[in-house]
Amino acid sequence: MTVRFLQIHPAPGTQALRAAFAAWGHPPAEGPADPDRADGTLVLIADRPDPRWLPPYGTEVLWWVKEATPEETSRVLSHRCGWVVRQDQPLEAVREGFQLIRDRDLGSDGWLRQMIHLATLDELLRPILARAAGLGGAKGGAIWIRQDDSFFQRCGEGFPEAPLSLDEARALVAEGSAWYLCPREKLGLMRLVEPREPGAIFRGWMQEVDDLLVKAWNLEQSRNLSYRDDLTVALNRRCLEVELPQAIRSASLRSEPVALLFLDVDNLKELNSMFGHPTGSRVITTVALEAKQILRNQDRLYRYGGDEFCIIIPGATTQVAAKIGERLIHALVKSPLTVGEVLVSVSISVGVGSFPADADGAEHLLEKADQALFRAKTSGKGCVMLAE
Repeated sequence: MTVRFLQIHPAPGTQALRAAFAAWGHPPAEGPADPDRADGTLVLIADRPDPRWLPPYGTEVLWWVKEATPEETSRVLSHRCGWVVRQDQPLEAVREGFQLIRDRDLGSDGWLRQMIHLATLDELLRPILARAAGLGGAKGGAIWIRQDDSFFQRCGEGFPEAPLSLDEARALVAEGSAWYLCPREKLGLMRLVEPREPGAIFRGWMQEVDDLLVKAWNLEQSRNLSYRDDLTVALNRRCLEVELPQAIRSASLRSEPVALLFLDVDNLKELNSMFGHPTGSRVITTVALEAKQILRNQDRLYRYGGDEFCIIIPGATTQVAAKIGERLIHALVKSPLTVGEVLVSVSISVGVGSFPADADGAEHLLEKADQALFRAKTSGKGCVMLAE
């Protein structure tokens, strides 16, 4: 069967990809395709998978893209059988995908089985929850992921967001109102809102994706080690640079806002001069701890550098995020540090912006929140300013 290339957007490795197909015994066909007779595999090269690029020819499509979310992957593969490979993956991944679609070895959920190459754990959980809710006839649901001795809600709705202890999770599973993800590892917990079908309807299918979840979870654990701030409970700047663009894309796909708080500790140099740098470090640590107490499980706290922090608030407008900033300011005012016999007050200034109201991308949003922070610092400190 014929292999044809269709290049929508330029890609540096296109010639190497053509040469690889030739080496595998499938040299790409040249010349225009006849829509009525051109079957076989279409290799479609684009920045992202999009059904708009699909031509009338090609019985299956191997997408070779710069980036792809699970939602985008699901959408294009619902239009035509195929596989999606990122351009930063080795050519062997292309060869594997090509062979699988040629053999039709995709399984009942082939689109999901390849998502491990594209998704973070959070991105993988959403389609799994949606599939389970659909099979179970439920109105919705939520998934919790285990961290140490508790389960924390990571996606979904319909249940309180409070963490669940191991004993609480065990009791829910025993009464049949919750199910473990990856039961051997007890990686996560799923609950559905008013399911009409018994759990057996989707438990067998869930077992098929256990290996995907374990790999994604292990990858997240290893990444978390490199993304942790050395001093505080926050994540580091490197993690922000990875996750802020992801948060923007996710918000755009769901037509939801996402807010960014940029905050700075007031008068830290003076505190260091008066009480020493260990006290300054305690102040920075206190800010991070108080922020974690206020934030939801899906909110993300990052130490941007020095005495600066950033917070991503999914689903929040600028005004909603500003209220969170005000709560944090008030919480810190009520929690002064004791240094010897002196009470040291902790103050922060906060700048807030949101996508898409204030910015059209990650860098733009960071810039707008930083500008708002500057105005907060020059307007008396200890306050919240909104992006303009």
